[in-house]
Amino acid sequence: MDIAGFAFNPVSREPVMLLKRAGEPDPVKRLVPIVMGTVEAHAIISALQGVEQPRPMTHDLAATLMTTLQAIIERVDIHSFHEGTYFATLTLEQNGVSFVIDARPSDAVALAVRHSAPVFLDAAIFDETSVETSIVSQPTGSSIDATTQQMAQILNDIHDFAENVQPGDFQ
Repeated sequence: MDIAGFAFNPVSREPVMLLKRAGEPDPVKRLVPIVMGTVEAHAIISALQGVEQPRPMTHDLAATLMTTLQAIIERVDIHSFHEGTYFATLTLEQNGVSFVIDARPSDAVALAVRHSAPVFLDAAIFDETSVETSIVSQPTGSSIDATTQQMAQILNDIHDFAENVQPGDFQ
């Protein structure tokens, strides 16, 4: 799977990661929306844009720990969907030994992006949860600029939300 982009649900104020089949050309016919927290969305978008924080955030710290311990992220598998929640595993390899670790898809993807690891989605889950899209193909070259601009806007929206959130917003 590839990250097609992000959306921001203005009603729930939640970021939504949009996954598409790897290598699928525009126009994308189906996307899988995965709702996540603002911190996780920020972590993924920042990594995609190559933004380095002045101090390591949680996902940066985890990625640095893995590198220091010579652990490699082999893959992320989004394997289940139950009652509106996706479930994933992160497969690590260290010194020839593989470890499969339960993870939220958002955290697993945030780490995978930092290590250029592939993300897989079970075909039945894709069929069950993907939605049709009306994304229109853009001329060559402009889609990258448009995607970067959209991600920057989403990152700004998430930042604004994080800066202005109040405890009463979660009731």
